[in-house]
Amino acid sequence: MINFGSHGSINLFYKGILISSFPLSKKKRLVDYEHLGTTTIIDTNKSGMNIKQCIGALVLFCNQILKRKINKQGIRRTDHQLFSGALFALLRLKVIENDDENGYLIMPYKKLSNHLSVSP
Repeated sequence: MINFGSHGSINLFYKGILISSFPLSKKKRLVDYEHLGTTTIIDTNKSGMNIKQCIGALVLFCNQILKRKINKQGIRRTDHQLFSGALFALLRLKVIENDDENGYLIMPYKKLSNHLSVSP
C-alpha cells in the first residue's frame, strides 16, 4: 500500500521489490529520511560494531525483510521504520545504488481535476 502525504510519498525498493512506503509532508521530508540513515550508522558504531559488521548487519536485516515480503508474511510498522533507516544507511555507505532495483522512488502528490471531459 502506498502512503501519500501532502507532498506525495517515498517508496523504498530492495532487490526490485517494493518494501515500504512513507508519506512526504512539510514535517517529514526526504532530508529527514536521509538523516535517518546517517543516524543508523552512528548508532551501530556506538554499539561497538566496526563498519564491516555494520554493513553486514544492515544487509542481513534488509534480506530478512525482503524474505518476509516475498513470503507474504506480516511486517511490523517498527520493522518498516527500521528498514528505511537500514536502506538509507546502505545508500549513504554506497553499498547499494539508488537505481531501478534498490533505493527510493519519490512520487509527488498530484491533485486530480474534478473536470473530466468526455468526447462524443
